[in-house]
Amino acid sequence: MKASLGDALKEKGKSQTAFAKEVGYDQSTISKWVTGSRTITKEARPILARAVDSFKYYTTLIKETTGIGFAPYMDGKKIKRDVASLRVLVEQEQRDTMEFWDKDFWYVPANSANEREIQEARRFVQEYSEKLAIEFNLLGAFCEQYRFSLKEVDQKRDLAFKTRGFVK
Repeated sequence: MKASLGDALKEKGKSQTAFAKEVGYDQSTISKWVTGSRTITKEARPILARAVDSFKYYTTLIKETTGIGFAPYMDGKKIKRDVASLRVLVEQEQRDTMEFWDKDFWYVPANSANEREIQEARRFVQEYSEKLAIEFNLLGAFCEQYRFSLKEVDQKRDLAFKTRGFVK
């Protein structure tokens, strides 16, 4: 399920006029983006995603912008977007992923790996990406349910990583 700019603005209770002022675009441009009569420019997408501060819209824009959806917005028939249900899924995915922690492929350079080790590494990457996607959705569910700002969480994480010397 994709989130539109209009849906995201409704979710956050923002008017097109107020949002236009916030992001520095003309209200008529915002209106055209909301109605779909104009495609949102590549340059505007990250600005809008950060300003609207909606987890669902953010995950939609990542997929549309990059073509890669590391963390789709999970809302299928078997998914409940509450923190308790998502936590159970995270725990299940964690168990599935942990079986790879003691495998040999970790210690073999990629250019020396045999076919079995390469396949184990590939299965690990798949399992781990599924775990990360569910964890990201758990984070999103917390933000949605407690009305935490995803933008604020992102800024605090960046600051923590800078302080710890993980990023410049």
